[in-house]
Amino acid sequence: MIKFFRRIRQRLLTENKFSKYLLYAIGEIVLVVIGILIALQINNWNENRKNRITEANYYCRILEDLELNEKLIDETSELITKKIILCKELISDINKIPNNRSIILNKFVVALRQDVFVPSNIAFEELTSSGQLKLLTDLKLKNRLIQHSTFLNNILNLLHENRNVIINRMSDFELMSEFGYQDIDYLKQELDKEHIALLPINNWTNDPNNPIFLKFQDNLIVYIAMLIRQKQHLSNLKKEMQEPIILLKDKNCK
Repeated sequence: MIKFFRRIRQRLLTENKFSKYLLYAIGEIVLVVIGILIALQINNWNENRKNRITEANYYCRILEDLELNEKLIDETSELITKKIILCKELISDINKIPNNRSIILNKFVVALRQDVFVPSNIAFEELTSSGQLKLLTDLKLKNRLIQHSTFLNNILNLLHENRNVIINRMSDFELMSEFGYQDIDYLKQELDKEHIALLPINNWTNDPNNPIFLKFQDNLIVYIAMLIRQKQHLSNLKKEMQEPIILLKDKNCK
């Protein structure tokens, strides 16, 4: 093709047909420009196609994260419900006198164990941290996902504050040995009888007027209140994420 155009140029020049040669040169320039524009258009089309594939992939990954978080919320809420039941049992147990301090404290340790809700938000965080949020062309959905991310972070902060209140209240016993931590199974297995004999004996669980008894019972009430708040926060999060899930399902993820 190049040789063909070269022959035409040479023939026009040898025949001294300058005007025709000028028209030919302009035509050749136009053809080159058209070729460049077509190449750019094809490149843009390919780039847009890749972006749409990436966009669709992000939608599906974000949907997977949200659906996983739904399950995590249900599982965490179920664990919290069991802890509330356990704390109510503890209030009853401590008021059944006489009682066994060791049994009460071992049950207390199980109730105090914190199951932290850790949501999956990998896809959206990757999208924002890489500066690729602009790939999302559905403005309504993009704005809704941004709102959800903000809401999620607020809920996580509230849950963190609740856990701090629980930990501070339930660990605020000045004399651990008088409280009876040595009665907890994992410490009993490590301490022998000689060590336990050296520690003070304080049968506070059988004395309703004992300051430790009163404080323990009061902290259980606070703990139950904090657990209820945790369930409420998780419930609010689950409700809030329903609209983004519906919008993402409209993207026909498989």
